[in-house]
Amino acid sequence: MKRPCKRVSVVLALLLISASGAPVMAAMTAMPVKEITVTGVRSIPAPPEDLPDMNFSKLRISPRNDWIEMTPGDSEEVTVTVKNIDNKTIPVEPMIISRPYSDYIFEEDWVTITPASAELNPDSEEEFTITIEIPDVAERGYYSTQVAFTEDVMPTPYPTPYQNYINTFDLDVEVWKPPVIRVQPSHVYDRVASGRKYDYEIHIENIGEEDVEIDPEIRDGGRYYGLYSTAQAFDGDAITIDAPSVVPAGGNATINMHLSVPDGAKGGYNGELDLNIDDSATIHKWDETAIYLSFEVWTQPTEYFVKTFTTETDGAITIDLISNRWGKYGMCRSTDQSDEDPSFDVNLSGPNGDAALSLTGIAIQGSVNLGGSDCVPPWESASDEIYNEGYGGHRERYTADGAAGDWELMILPHHIEAFEYMITIGDVQ
Repeated sequence: MKRPCKRVSVVLALLLISASGAPVMAAMTAMPVKEITVTGVRSIPAPPEDLPDMNFSKLRISPRNDWIEMTPGDSEEVTVTVKNIDNKTIPVEPMIISRPYSDYIFEEDWVTITPASAELNPDSEEEFTITIEIPDVAERGYYSTQVAFTEDVMPTPYPTPYQNYINTFDLDVEVWKPPVIRVQPSHVYDRVASGRKYDYEIHIENIGEEDVEIDPEIRDGGRYYGLYSTAQAFDGDAITIDAPSVVPAGGNATINMHLSVPDGAKGGYNGELDLNIDDSATIHKWDETAIYLSFEVWTQPTEYFVKTFTTETDGAITIDLISNRWGKYGMCRSTDQSDEDPSFDVNLSGPNGDAALSLTGIAIQGSVNLGGSDCVPPWESASDEIYNEGYGGHRERYTADGAAGDWELMILPHHIEAFEYMITIGDVQ
């Protein structure tokens, strides 16, 4: 919808005449008046002499940018098509434009462009081959550069620290090397108890041709606080490290990690063991040389779980107690520090007082996969170490003579995180 326009020059002239009289009118008659058209918003155009020159060559460049990964010593080619969409012949001479504020400087002699120049008639195009050769001594990092096909720059009414070229192709290159370090495990989860001590092993293999220095250190929570929003059960100084300073070329190393859980600790701990490895593949990946640590401080309950129920018959009472233990607990402990076997203390009382409970059966269940253990690295595992036990189950069955009336079942679990119960009255098929 068009808005009404006003001719501001006429209004201004009338105002000046009424305010200042004939002398002002005479002055206005002698000077040229620019007509300003206002549409919605009042504006004043810049003087023509202050406008930058907008005359530049018009090229269509395809693609406008590219991103590639390369390793030192690699060579890659990128093809860029340049088309003249102007109505005049344009001389094209591609040149490399350095990025002065980049952390890693892309050297001009890393790039060769063919052809070196071309004359493009209107509506004609030319394919340019950009050959990138990364020298063997290049640092790992992110490099960026620009190829300008003409000297046309973006006009600005003020000085700029460097020219902003118009007809350009942007190239980003990540220089990296394949990893030479293997670490196992990449994380350690465990359920631990207050006041107890635990040992773990971290295995490292160096498949490279040079020694690799390491400097392991414990880093507390940090970014993990945001994930769990809870205070730590203990500080990182509860964990001590015994490790070599170098992993030899083609060799292995073992880091021994010792955890002393403080007395009275409650809750959990989340942190990482940062190996501080200068590995070529991980230098730009902030957490690839760190082992994630997560410990849950478990406390043995002292109060019984109580379940009341009512029977309407004198049928025998059968009680099944089932618990599951997942394989992540006890992960990568280097010594025999497994928690004791799960068990239950069970009491049952009814209309006639305490009932005589009989333990009539125990079932032990487990799962096994043939993927090997996450704790034993493949370069150290023997052929018979292909079995890895996952979660385990423990079930106990108790029976007692029944009687109609109210009953109370009391259960105290030992070395069990969670359990299920099932009460059967009489013979249920």
